[in-house]
Amino acid sequence: MTEVINNVLNNLYTFGPIIALFYVINLSEKKRTPLQPKSGREIALIGYLLIGFGYAASFLIGLMIHLRGDSYLELLGQVPSGDLIRKMQLIGLGLWLPSLLGLLIFIPVMRRWVSRLLPIDADNRIHSFSLSMSMLVFMQMIVTLGVGLDTLSKTSQPQSSSGVLAMLWSQDILLAFLGLIGVGWLSRRTLSQTLDRLGLKKITTRELLIGLAIGLVMMVISNLVENLAYTQGWMGDPHVEDLTNKLLGPLFTSIPGILTLGLAAALGEEIIFRGALLPRFGLVYTSILFALVHANYGISAATLVVFLLALVLSLVRYRYNTTVCMIIHATYNISLGILSLK
Repeated sequence: MTEVINNVLNNLYTFGPIIALFYVINLSEKKRTPLQPKSGREIALIGYLLIGFGYAASFLIGLMIHLRGDSYLELLGQVPSGDLIRKMQLIGLGLWLPSLLGLLIFIPVMRRWVSRLLPIDADNRIHSFSLSMSMLVFMQMIVTLGVGLDTLSKTSQPQSSSGVLAMLWSQDILLAFLGLIGVGWLSRRTLSQTLDRLGLKKITTRELLIGLAIGLVMMVISNLVENLAYTQGWMGDPHVEDLTNKLLGPLFTSIPGILTLGLAAALGEEIIFRGALLPRFGLVYTSILFALVHANYGISAATLVVFLLALVLSLVRYRYNTTVCMIIHATYNISLGILSLK
């Protein structure tokens, strides 16, 4: 029970502040009108200062680690070998570079330049804040690569089935809530307007069958890509499978666990990526974020498969809606889980 509570609380500590910040930014945007474009900026300033302070601190810490990784290793009681120094440099880079980019996004001229590449409104506070926060995904991936999946695999402790279930469901429910709040629910949009903005619609039987079929086809393609990568000797980091088993292993041993793999991810990840982000960040950037957020895969064949899946889901969102994407995602994950059932 302690493990379950700790996992839920950890997710609340992680996503709670982000949800609160998006609520504040939405409130500030609600107060803007064509006649008063600066209205609400005092409220927005609260969110900007908080994320700006966090990025500034991360930038300074990362830069010091990048430049003086050997000194930090000595403080940790480690012998500064070439491999460890390179790891520290990558960790430092993963902190300072995304932080710098996250800060630069708040400069209007930078946002206008980005708006030529992504379908964002350079003057919209929510778009600006979301784009800046997306740098956290790059930070997570680069730092994970710096630490190394081998190190994470050694230090990660296997969890119980109930602990993993609590972790995934609480994480994805909070992601779904973040998507709802992020696009303006409880601040500037009604629930009906919010669901429409996220593309959450009632689907027809035909759309249901299309979702099931695409999910199964993507499962087959996933296996083909990974088998091809294996035969060609390119599977990426050999510790991917071990780390994934430690993080999610208990879910592959039962039907409730496999259903969680599909249903929880379909709920949280689709509302965030295909529902909230895709209309603002576009197909390519959203798909990159989706692939990188699965940092436990490192840079491997699995990462390529996730990227391909994201592209397909994005195209389906454009053609149909987010609900069909949920069907595809759930079918894909559940079918892979059934194939690996232990």
